[in-house]
Amino acid sequence: MEDPQQAMFRVEALAARLYNSPNTEERTQAEHSLMQISNAPETIPQCQYVLEHSQVPYAQLVMANALRKLVTQNWNNSTSPQRLEMRTWVLSYLANSGPTVAPFVVSSLVQLLCRITKMGWFEDPAHQSITDEVGQFLQATPKHCVIGLGILTALVSEMNLPAAGRSLTQHRKTASSFRDLALLKIFQVAITTLRSLQTGQMASATAEDALKLQGEPTHLSP
Repeated sequence: MEDPQQAMFRVEALAARLYNSPNTEERTQAEHSLMQISNAPETIPQCQYVLEHSQVPYAQLVMANALRKLVTQNWNNSTSPQRLEMRTWVLSYLANSGPTVAPFVVSSLVQLLCRITKMGWFEDPAHQSITDEVGQFLQATPKHCVIGLGILTALVSEMNLPAAGRSLTQHRKTASSFRDLALLKIFQVAITTLRSLQTGQMASATAEDALKLQGEPTHLSP
């Protein structure tokens, strides 16, 4: 079995070729090699290891995308505790590393979190408590607040999209429940955030973060 660190170095090298190589053949070969990771459920720990230890943004992005694909495609082959464990891991990663990793990595993992939330909505009450957990992001630093609002924005979009392998009836049932249980709370969060910015309660926010905070709530407005 390949050493986790050596496997990480290999992924970093492949990601560098995929995104930076001027040679078309090299990019194609790198893409093919990386696709093998996203097609094998047993590579989930490897994806998590690279996300936790690599300092190469493109390698993190490749693993985040692979993780989202693996969790989605193997949903019915995993157990409820495994899905909750993955959900907890993603939330913890976003809380601990989200402010420092590349925004496109955060975006991919936010999409994964929202996908897990939608597909597990009726499976365990924990999935329906997502707005409460995002509230912890909103009460932390401005960068955490940006991530938290991004989660809520992505969640609203995700709930409007039918999931592969789910019937239209299942989709409508989930979307209706989400609307009844969470949508009003999300809209209230958007209004509260805008008021905090207007009244200067987020004085520590950088100009860039302030612009992001101003933009996200408008995506949540009905």
